[in-house]
Amino acid sequence: MLKRLFLLIIGLEGSVAAAQNDAFFSHYFITQGYYNPAYAGATSDMNITVIHKQQWIGMPGAPKPLFAMVDRPFQAGKASIGAGLSLYQESIGLFSNSNISAQIAIKQKLFGGVLSIGIQPGLFSTTFDGTNIKWGESPENQEEDEAVPKTELTGMTFDFNAGAYFQLKNLYLGFGMMHVLSPEYELDQNTTSYIDRTYNLLGGYNIQLKDTLFELQPSFLAITDMQTFQMEITGRLLYNKMFSGGLSWRINSSVVAFLGASFNNVEAGYAYDYPVSAINKVSSGSHEVVLRYRFKLDKAKTGNYKHKSVRLL
Repeated sequence: MLKRLFLLIIGLEGSVAAAQNDAFFSHYFITQGYYNPAYAGATSDMNITVIHKQQWIGMPGAPKPLFAMVDRPFQAGKASIGAGLSLYQESIGLFSNSNISAQIAIKQKLFGGVLSIGIQPGLFSTTFDGTNIKWGESPENQEEDEAVPKTELTGMTFDFNAGAYFQLKNLYLGFGMMHVLSPEYELDQNTTSYIDRTYNLLGGYNIQLKDTLFELQPSFLAITDMQTFQMEITGRLLYNKMFSGGLSWRINSSVVAFLGASFNNVEAGYAYDYPVSAINKVSSGSHEVVLRYRFKLDKAKTGNYKHKSVRLL
C-alpha cells in the first residue's frame, strides 16, 4: 500500500511542480536546446540529438525522460536563422508526459560574437493512469478514495518557451524560460492543474591547454521556479577532439561521472549519477546515454546552407 501511495504522490507532484519534473540532464551541455530554443542552429551543422535517462534505479515510479531534437542553421537573405523540432517524453509514477515543439531563433552579430533570440511554441500532453492504482488486499485498505480518478485521463495544453543565447569564440551563455505562460490543463471536470514557469541559466568556456591535444571544458546549469533551486557545475577534459571524461557536482543532490567519444560525425556519451542525498537509501543512482549525429552543411557563396549530397536530404 505504501509503495502504491508513493507512486501516486510522485505522479501528482510531477504534474504540478515543474521545477522538480523538468528533466535535469547531466549532458546539458549537449542538449542545450531542451532548455533554450535560442540554441537552435548554434553550430554550422544540422544536428540530430537523442538522450535518455534512467533516473533513480531501484525506486518505483522514478522518472524516465527521453528527449530528441533536430536543428540546423538557415540563411534567409541577410538574416541568419536557426530552426529546430523537438520531442520530449517522460513516465513518472502514474503519469506519462509528452511535449512536441518547434523552435525558431534569430541571430545577430554583437560585440564580436553572435546573439540569438529564440521562441518555442509547442503542445504539452499528460496522461494519468488511474487503472493501475491498487488499494491493498487487507480489509483496512479496501476503502477507495473517491477523489482519486480510477480511469485513464488525458489533458492537453499549449506550451511556450523562450530564451536568449550568446556565443563568443569559446564562450557560451544562455538564459531560458520554460512554460512561460504557466499553462493550465484539465484531466476531467474535477481535476485541473498547471505547469510552473521555470528559469535557467547555462554557460561554459572551452579552454585550450598548453598541450594542444587537451582542452578543458568547464560549464554550469542552474534552474529555478523561484521556490526551488537546482545547480550543476561540470568540468570535462577533451583529448584530441575525440575522447572526453569529467565530473559534475549537482548541489545537494549527486556526483556525476562522464565518458564520451566522437568519431567522424557521431558523438556519444554516458553519465552515471550517484546520489548523495537521502535518495541513495533506495536508489543506486541514475544512468544517462546521449547520441548526436552531425550532417555537415556547405555554405555556398550566396550565403545559403546546402547539403553536400542530395542523398542526405
